[in-house]
Amino acid sequence: MKQKQIKSIPNLIGSIGLIKAAAIEHEEGIPLLHNTSGNIGMDADALTTTRNNHELGKVVLANYRAALATIVFMVRAFLTLGRDILKPVLGNGYSQSFDVLGLIGSLMIPSTTEDLLPILQAFKAFFVANPTLEDATRNITAAQAQLLHDQLLAAQANVNSQVTITQNQKEARDGAAEQVSVRIRAVIDEMGQVLSPLDARWLAFGFNRPGTIETPGMVEGLIAVLIGPSTSALKWKASARAEYYRVWIRVVGVNAEPVAVGSPADIDFNLENLPANATVEISVSAVNNGGETALSEPVTIVTH
Repeated sequence: MKQKQIKSIPNLIGSIGLIKAAAIEHEEGIPLLHNTSGNIGMDADALTTTRNNHELGKVVLANYRAALATIVFMVRAFLTLGRDILKPVLGNGYSQSFDVLGLIGSLMIPSTTEDLLPILQAFKAFFVANPTLEDATRNITAAQAQLLHDQLLAAQANVNSQVTITQNQKEARDGAAEQVSVRIRAVIDEMGQVLSPLDARWLAFGFNRPGTIETPGMVEGLIAVLIGPSTSALKWKASARAEYYRVWIRVVGVNAEPVAVGSPADIDFNLENLPANATVEISVSAVNNGGETALSEPVTIVTH
């Protein structure tokens, strides 16, 4: 049977952890000479560490972005209030008089850092040149414009820096994940050189035994027809890769779980000697040396 393809980071961490534990127990008996528990452990630790670093980095980035959003809100509130305070001086609607405040072509206050920073500088310059137009009681001043400018610049710098850090952390994590994938394939290859394809130790590592075939497909299309007071004829669609089938019944009110009552090789089967005046749920599973499927959707019959 082919080995499972593991792609997600959590599944890789879980798989390499199981492989490490199995290697500690079995590496001498197999033996594993190149893919030792020590080498496997180093790769496992590297992936766990880089994954954790990336997750923490994302939290830091989210916090920085939240801080940036807060300062952007404060800046826009400052500029909006400052603009409105100056309307009696510069005009109620847009004119070129507002260009001195950095509001060029519109009185709308932008929302991006790159657009807000020059407007803050323009407000500061305006109030430095016109100190009598400051409103200190509402903190609409040149000093406040400069303070908000510096805070906005720093908040954006924090985000930009953390974006780079987080991207580097992601690349480190992905590199470690690729190394774990390579290590898993190497363990499989080395075990394949020394173990029987049906050796049970494959299972200890979380691997499929190469000598088994793929589990059958789940049974579908089950039909049950009562052909006597206590006999039912069953038929179902053939399941891919099935070597044989297992028929299960559950007598409602009697059995808590389904009970196996037959193992036919064909896709039909007669259930005999069912209890009288009973409601019976019938299911079928498919079996090969790779394993057994879950039970099919049950069908229900009522005996006489």
